[in-house]
Amino acid sequence: MSYVLGIFLTYINFAQLLGFLAFFVSLYAFSRTSDRQLRIGQAVQSVILALHFYLLGASTAATVSLLAVVRNFLSLHKKVKHVAIIFIVIYILVGIYTYKEFINIFPIISTLLGTTAVFYLSGIKMRLTMMLASLLWIIHNAVIISVGPLLMELFIFSVSAKTVYKLWQTKERSRDDNTLPPTE
Repeated sequence: MSYVLGIFLTYINFAQLLGFLAFFVSLYAFSRTSDRQLRIGQAVQSVILALHFYLLGASTAATVSLLAVVRNFLSLHKKVKHVAIIFIVIYILVGIYTYKEFINIFPIISTLLGTTAVFYLSGIKMRLTMMLASLLWIIHNAVIISVGPLLMELFIFSVSAKTVYKLWQTKERSRDDNTLPPTE
């Protein structure tokens, strides 16, 4: 037990504490059924993650996290869907500019999926796409030993799955209510 505690304490520093803070913000954001609350929570989480990844030396992840703040706030406005293309181009350029090793590809692909999700999708489809993006962040965070965000992404994935199930149940109930014959 003391060996595990020793390893844990070795990796806990200010950067890792920020990662845990982002994790706690995500606890709230990804448990919301409101798309707006989810996107605002993601923006706050992204600010914290940008600093966390910067302190860990993960420049690609830091840059895409910072850009995600702007992206998520803009995605709240339905009239700016054309801005998604600009973000997609920016993310690709960031990927090219900051590429140092293979693992740098994972945050780029993940943010491309996230951009598509927040600008063009909603409800279940948005959350399923975000779950795929989350899987890529899980791999990235495990490789760079980003403890809080790794736990965060595991949580996001599981809570998103539960939320998708709740939304699906609501949709099914609504469909069943609409197919019942009228009562007299």
